[in-house]
Amino acid sequence: MGVELLSTGIPLLDEALGGGLLEDSNLLIIYTTYSRGWALGFEIVRRRIGMGDFGVILDSVLPITPLRMELRAVNFDIDELGRRGDLAVVDIFSSFYGLKYSEDYVYTDPTIDESTFLPKYNRLYRRVLTERIGDRRPVGIDVTVDGMAFLLGEKNFIRVFQRLMALKERARISEKRKRPLNIFLLNRSRASDELVSWMSLYSQYVIEFQPTENFGVEKFFVRSSPLPDFEPSVEGYTFRLIRGRVEIEKPEKSG
Repeated sequence: MGVELLSTGIPLLDEALGGGLLEDSNLLIIYTTYSRGWALGFEIVRRRIGMGDFGVILDSVLPITPLRMELRAVNFDIDELGRRGDLAVVDIFSSFYGLKYSEDYVYTDPTIDESTFLPKYNRLYRRVLTERIGDRRPVGIDVTVDGMAFLLGEKNFIRVFQRLMALKERARISEKRKRPLNIFLLNRSRASDELVSWMSLYSQYVIEFQPTENFGVEKFFVRSSPLPDFEPSVEGYTFRLIRGRVEIEKPEKSG
């Protein structure tokens, strides 16, 4: 059975990746403190929602109120998308700390902990799948991998992630539904080399952000892609956030 190639909704990013994202693939976005590279992940989610997908935020770092403020700064309104029926938040942070929200698109389980994480997370996600996603394609974004590793303990998180990959493979084999796109945000400043290495192994696509001498301007490099048309760029793509809007520029060809 063939695998569908999907657009990120950003033509220059599709080109950088070698054509787009394979369905059921993992995209890892690596950045550092003060970087705004994480906004690229939300721009992909926003554009995929515009193409009919359903957005799922897996939140392990912030309560809903500061998360809402952070995302509004990049023109991503979780309240509007949630009320519209295009987004759900699986709120692990609030689950761990006993917070409960009235918004029906925010999913929590106050009984979740390190020892029961996987089955209870899986149950929450299945609720989202049944109650909201239906026959749409899920596009999930993990905010953030390092946050989840902090909550669960890094070694435990890696083991849990391996088991999640096995569950994902089982679902691919046995379920007849649109396969998801998965975006993982990883702040390199809060992660060990081991965690970065494991997440890179499990990600078909890896994008790494680096600062430049110009304030507010970053470069990103596509470190890996499984597509035959992928050509690594030595110069990198220029990335800016202007009034919350993502702007990408293609590197000039040398020579």
